[in-house]
Amino acid sequence: MIYIKKEVCKMTKHSPLACLSNATLFKDLPESLRKKLVTISTHQEYFPKGSLIRQPFDGKDGLLVMDKGKAKVYSLNEDGKETILGLLNKGDSEGQEHLFSTSARENFIQATTDAWVCSMTRNDFQKLVRQTPDLALSLLNDFGQKLVTAEKNTVRRNSMDAKQRIMAYLNDLSKKQGTNKVKLDLKKKDLAGYLGITPETLSRKLKELAKENKIQVDKKIITIAK
Repeated sequence: MIYIKKEVCKMTKHSPLACLSNATLFKDLPESLRKKLVTISTHQEYFPKGSLIRQPFDGKDGLLVMDKGKAKVYSLNEDGKETILGLLNKGDSEGQEHLFSTSARENFIQATTDAWVCSMTRNDFQKLVRQTPDLALSLLNDFGQKLVTAEKNTVRRNSMDAKQRIMAYLNDLSKKQGTNKVKLDLKKKDLAGYLGITPETLSRKLKELAKENKIQVDKKIITIAK
């Protein structure tokens, strides 16, 4: 059994409404609806770096929102091999599918830094969504975007070579962070797994891209040439 250490965070500054409003899932909802969501959510649950926030069959079937910190989402195959599915940063949400189905496939979510999360259960959400169908529509749109991202990553794995995958990922990260000087949030071995290549290949291709003057690498900071 994996032990999950957690405690209530004692951060002094926290706005439950702002926390939920930062999530892409809820940011376009009317304030009145976001206030209703606050009433059915739990806030600032603390998870130290390296601990599991969620794992299959732990009975936590609802949505979580990253209030502070970072976490990685991954799955394990029968041989115990880890596949990185994504990274959660402040304001990111995960598990929306569990708000609608108890049979949805569950993944592992592990804190990569000290993390504080806000969450809501499926039962509480189901009661609210019956009164607010706009919330269901927003969740479906968000889930659709994740499907597009997953499909894009699959296409990259199947049709691009390692160097092309790396550049495509860096360009996506640049758009997300709003700058050509991006910070790698994943460890290199996790990023390699996410891109479907080995860590050795990732390091080698980064050096090749730097020699081609397409990027400049300074530890976890990568500047993309304009």
